[in-house]
Amino acid sequence: MRQIIEKKIEEVMTKNVITVTRNTTLKELRDMFEKYDFNVFPVIDNGEIVGVVTKLNFLKIFSFDPERLIPDLKSIYAKNAEDIMSRRIIAVCSDNSIQKAAQKMMDNRVRSILVTDKSKKILKGIITRGDIMKYVQVD
Repeated sequence: MRQIIEKKIEEVMTKNVITVTRNTTLKELRDMFEKYDFNVFPVIDNGEIVGVVTKLNFLKIFSFDPERLIPDLKSIYAKNAEDIMSRRIIAVCSDNSIQKAAQKMMDNRVRSILVTDKSKKILKGIITRGDIMKYVQVD
């Protein structure tokens, strides 16, 4: 078990991450959440991570407004990823251990963490709870 948790994140992470831009529309985001069944999309601008959009971010914009009987879907869908993204980025370096990634997920109560270079600006991948669970399975 010790050998497994000391392995590097880059050995387990997903490397080809599907990302969005600040200008990705909410309709496009909705379609992407449905198509890929992911919980998070990193938001990239000029090659750097500027935020993340989660399913929860997306669902919050549809929260019931007691002032309106019917939500104004047209104005909601006029928004884009930048309007709803979280600027709080939880990330680990690709050369960190799997144990560090697991601990960071538990500390922040998240299902996945972005994997970056040492500058914490360039996306290299993503690691999920599922990735870690698959890796530590006993055959």
